[in-house]
Amino acid sequence: MADIMEYQMFIDGNWTPGSSGEIMEVINPANREVVARVPRGNKDDVDKAMASARAAYESGIWANKSIDERAQVLMNAAMLAVANKDRLAYLESLTSGATIRRTTTVDAAEVSATLLLAAMTAKELPRVEHAVFSPPWVAPMHSYWKREPIGVCAGITPWNFPLILAIFKIAPALVMGNSLVIKPASITPITTLELAKLLSDAGLPPGVFNVITGPGSSAGNYMAQHPEVDKIAFTGSTEVGRQIAHLAADGIKRVTLELGGKSPIVVLDDADMEVAANMCLLAFLFHSGQVCESGTRLFVPRKMQDELVERMIAKIKKMTIGDQMNMETDLGPIASEDQLRTIMDYVQIGENEGAQLAYGGNRLTAGIYEKGFFFEPTIFINCNNQMTQVREEIFGPVQCVIPYDDEEEAIAMANDSIYGLGGGVCSTNANRAQKIASRLRTGTVWINTWHVLRPDAPFGGYKQSGYGRECCYHSLLAYSEVKHVCQDLTPDGSEKLLNVLIGSNK
Repeated sequence: MADIMEYQMFIDGNWTPGSSGEIMEVINPANREVVARVPRGNKDDVDKAMASARAAYESGIWANKSIDERAQVLMNAAMLAVANKDRLAYLESLTSGATIRRTTTVDAAEVSATLLLAAMTAKELPRVEHAVFSPPWVAPMHSYWKREPIGVCAGITPWNFPLILAIFKIAPALVMGNSLVIKPASITPITTLELAKLLSDAGLPPGVFNVITGPGSSAGNYMAQHPEVDKIAFTGSTEVGRQIAHLAADGIKRVTLELGGKSPIVVLDDADMEVAANMCLLAFLFHSGQVCESGTRLFVPRKMQDELVERMIAKIKKMTIGDQMNMETDLGPIASEDQLRTIMDYVQIGENEGAQLAYGGNRLTAGIYEKGFFFEPTIFINCNNQMTQVREEIFGPVQCVIPYDDEEEAIAMANDSIYGLGGGVCSTNANRAQKIASRLRTGTVWINTWHVLRPDAPFGGYKQSGYGRECCYHSLLAYSEVKHVCQDLTPDGSEKLLNVLIGSNK
């Protein structure tokens, strides 16, 4: 067993112990071994971080820098992320259960790419925009508008993609001149703390970026309603997202919410069956299904259900489930025991409601799986769109197959959900697939692929999957305010002002 890593919170540019002295243990979900310890932050720690962020913002040490200067710091951080990619990938896999093969090729690269793209996009945003129309009732006047930072932002991130979902908030918030306090999930906090070091080394001034570790039920909720917070960005379940929205409402805080999903896959009758099988497996097995936009409702023509499921099962049997730190592993452990139990409960609900279990449904406990949180890929067939496990987010490697008889029925069922985060279409006819994509009420639609989240494309949901967008220039707009400045250009405007007041037509 390796030495246990010891971390502190990052507040005002310094590594800071928690005020209570309490700690939280971070474990490897493959074997339950403790790999790190972090402070159990409380309200006092949040207050310190918020005071630091507010002081940094009001001082102008970061907010008053030009976009080019801020962008350069982010580009410095991107280069440091590249230099430290192996360590970031190792720690991400160790604590979240993500396979090291994925984190080394995707997650670590996404950090540097998002920082670079935010920097480059911000440099291209118009510094000032001028009005081109002068209505006769206000002329001669000049109006212009510009983007300014919002102020102090708070970010709350989940445990499934700690690195990526943190940087989705960090990059746009910082490049637009805000100060930021971020709280990672209590079971996967250490890669966010590693990002704090990279940003500090890149030249970010003290107080501009702060990391609090602690439970969401106390530290996170307190952040959402904190008087110093001007904007909050939250990624997590729809249930918790509702709470965050309520807490933020009293202060009329700006809010970005990226919440749950129950994403539909619509396989059309002209689909290539091999492509469909690969697409559907990717949709629900990536990161063992612990992804908000996972494709977990599979709508397939009734006559094609058996063949498609048989192909999928044959491919599952060739997959390696095990130690996420092994480059040969395809599927790692579930991130926590609580999440494992949630998955098991939903599988039981599915069986109780009459769904037919075609494959899986069991926790893996023998041999190498004895101490970890492993669950085998699970496929239910002959489901209907009203079953509990079909309508509610499971967040695990469980897919529900729903046969349909005609295309209109498939689209209606796909849209019959409180969620609208992701969706997909499988077809050999591009025009037909794009027409279906335009009718799906989701923030992202994939055609013949899945889980492609690009830092240069917006990501977010419809309906109860949240509001606002992350990534690309959309996220930069979400972390800035627009100020309109209107200047009277007449040599002597005093009489005109009086005329406006008394209604004179002179």
